[in-house]
Amino acid sequence: MYHQYFPITELSRINKNKKLDFFEKLELQSLLLRLNILYSIQMAGSGHLGSSLSSLDIFLCCDTFLKKNNGHFFSSKGHDAPALYNVLINAKKLRFNNLHKLRKLNGLPGHPDVDTKNIIFNTGSLGMGISKINGLCSSDILDQNKNKNIVILGDGELQEGQNWEAFMYLQNHKKISPLIFIDYNGIQSDTWVKKIKDYSNLRDKIKSFKLNYQEINGHNKKQIMSTINKHFIKNNGATVVLAKTIKGKGFSYFESSKFTKDLNFYPYHSGPVPQKLYLGAIDEILLKIKIFSRIKKINMPVTKKRKIIQKIQTHKNLNLIQAYSEELYKFVEKNTKSLVLDADLTKDAGNSKVMLKIPNKFFEFGIAEQDMVSFGSGLAAGGYLPIFHSFSCFLSTRAQEQIFNFCSEKRKGIFVGALSGLTPSAPGHSHQMIRDVPLIGSIPNMCLVELFSPLMIKDFFKYQKKISNSIFLKINNSNLIFENFKKYKLPKIGDLLKISHKKTNKIIIICQGADVLNEILKIKNKINLLKDISIFSGVWLNKINKKELLKLNDKKLIIFQSSFKYGGYDTFLSKKILENSIKIKKFKSISVNELPKCGQNDEILDYYNLSSSSILDVIKKF
Repeated sequence: MYHQYFPITELSRINKNKKLDFFEKLELQSLLLRLNILYSIQMAGSGHLGSSLSSLDIFLCCDTFLKKNNGHFFSSKGHDAPALYNVLINAKKLRFNNLHKLRKLNGLPGHPDVDTKNIIFNTGSLGMGISKINGLCSSDILDQNKNKNIVILGDGELQEGQNWEAFMYLQNHKKISPLIFIDYNGIQSDTWVKKIKDYSNLRDKIKSFKLNYQEINGHNKKQIMSTINKHFIKNNGATVVLAKTIKGKGFSYFESSKFTKDLNFYPYHSGPVPQKLYLGAIDEILLKIKIFSRIKKINMPVTKKRKIIQKIQTHKNLNLIQAYSEELYKFVEKNTKSLVLDADLTKDAGNSKVMLKIPNKFFEFGIAEQDMVSFGSGLAAGGYLPIFHSFSCFLSTRAQEQIFNFCSEKRKGIFVGALSGLTPSAPGHSHQMIRDVPLIGSIPNMCLVELFSPLMIKDFFKYQKKISNSIFLKINNSNLIFENFKKYKLPKIGDLLKISHKKTNKIIIICQGADVLNEILKIKNKINLLKDISIFSGVWLNKINKKELLKLNDKKLIIFQSSFKYGGYDTFLSKKILENSIKIKKFKSISVNELPKCGQNDEILDYYNLSSSSILDVIKKF
């Protein structure tokens, strides 16, 4: 199959075309970049299409303005990274070859970070952008710089409380003059903002902070440019611009305006689109460009084609989130005192079935993890069992203090951290959760457990009765091979999961992380051919029974873990080994000791010596 894109020569030709005026050039650039955004996401096999198409015109105008002015513009929400990258490529601030390297090793990360040229701030964890631009503007005042700084937020992002703290700061510091765009497309992730937390009259809320406020069409380049110019000419404090946009703008197939408000989920928030729709979208955008070119009497821009070699999958993938969703529904349906809480990740975290079928037992908080956990504390005080859901990267960090406080009250809750592991690695380090083990495992009255099979999930909802403390579940749904995982049951609390065991073993391998275990299971037979090796996996990550430790006595030990080198699973295990005077003849730990790289799962696992081939090499050399 071939994918089409516009090369840099065509993008440059538009800028030099004397037949087009300023806004005509912007309009044509916008059309070409929409195709390139779609191309880069299809090439990557992941990425956020709807959000990128929504914010593209704002990015394009900001970059155009700053070509003649000193300053910075950046995205606070991060999902629109493909749009931001394509605008920077168009401006030759990023090498064009990066178009082919979205979400690949040594390419462009899934969410922007400062290791990428002309990116000033990391994004991915929401709600930080206004605070960052306030600090940036303050530094300019201190240095007597006259820089013009712009930030773009998502409308769902306003649910993070930090934004309102930053608005309050602006109210009392009128010398700071950032321009704040809100990409207001009405959809957060994949559902409608008004269904989650209705902002009601946003205009009055913003003006109550005595900030300048304006509403515009976020796709009308003249309105956007006029707003930018007027703000920096007046320079009389912060301006908040509600830019009304359409998620998926430019392709009728994906535009949110085409969907009714009773739709539960917007379907084109994340990931590549089906081939049929992709080809139809290309035809549609090329027709628009053709018509534009005819009207303006210019040569039609010409695309290039790139062949895509798709890997043939020979196995069935295990969908752990789907398995979890089914068991959660059964549990909540039977247990009257159990309630489900979610932070804007209903589908991704596995609680959509409860939301749709038992809505009275489902509470949606939007992008507000701290509020969710503290709310759950109140439910627990009332005798209920709250079951919290988000990505682990947000639940274990943004709400870490609230979780600590919850556990200190010695009540029980179940915290479910999806997307927990080194992989999936394409979104970048803001989403690669390899630090939840030390963050959560060290909290008193908390049991940290990792599940990686449907049977283990089923067993967990039975086991949880035996645990009086709170429980944090790590669930990673990263291309696990179904046949390799389907048989594993949940071991007793504090026990290791036996993968293969030889009574005469001299070497013990312990792995942590579903993604790492997946790699080990690929080569299990090859490892078994080596002499005297037993394989186990950690499941109860901050609890281990003494009898399990005795298995390690007088043995050589290798740990392969999907967590940070310091504070990870091996830290908990090593402490228990020392406390119980277990003798280890030789020790080696393979883990990550840096901000994890972004890329495709296989290349990242290989980079950190956690791929099946690398693991086998480590064992042989050991």
